[in-house]
Amino acid sequence: MIRTTYRGRNIKVLAARGKPGHVNLVINGRTIHHAWQGDDAQALDWFRLIIDKIENSGGAGMVAMLIPGQYTEPHWYEPGTIDINPAGHATRPGSTCMCSQCVIDDPCGSKGRHAPLPVDACRYCHQLRDGHQHDIHFLNPHPYTEPTATQQAGRQAAIDDYRRLDEDDDEATCDAIYPDQVRGYLGRPRCLYFADHRDAHDPDFHYDHRGFRWLRKAV
Repeated sequence: MIRTTYRGRNIKVLAARGKPGHVNLVINGRTIHHAWQGDDAQALDWFRLIIDKIENSGGAGMVAMLIPGQYTEPHWYEPGTIDINPAGHATRPGSTCMCSQCVIDDPCGSKGRHAPLPVDACRYCHQLRDGHQHDIHFLNPHPYTEPTATQQAGRQAAIDDYRRLDEDDDEATCDAIYPDQVRGYLGRPRCLYFADHRDAHDPDFHYDHRGFRWLRKAV
């Protein structure tokens, strides 16, 4: 029998009853093998190998890109240092899961993959205190639990970055107006490109919605 911690994970290796030469493997309270063939030392070495592989491949949220389809479950990570998105996958606090399932399920990045969790979301899932469903996760039922300081800090930083992405300071339009009336126009032509003309056919000219153009003054 072995009870130890490795890189923040709680590990137990227990004898498998009635199966000589086999052991039970438990990580962070989750049994992942009821009859793994090998002895205690071999089992511990296997755990260390997998955990090192996870950390060296980017950790929560990124590991699935390099180890496809594996190790997205929260029990593979140090408790209180990760977030758990609506798909039940582990991510760094405030970050996203880039596994194929999350990318396909949320192609627009509007829900679990990109929107950061609220600062006060549960430590063990994405739910808030009000309306928290204790048994929504069949393998890990739990009451609402206050997030750790690490989770709160990561979520707040992600929320701040997310808000900055929504700011439109660099999306201002040019709105330059041609100084004279043009035949066939009810009003004077107005430029409809971005203020820096990065999307204009020719950045030296203003263009209106009908294609009328006039020389742009030096800026």
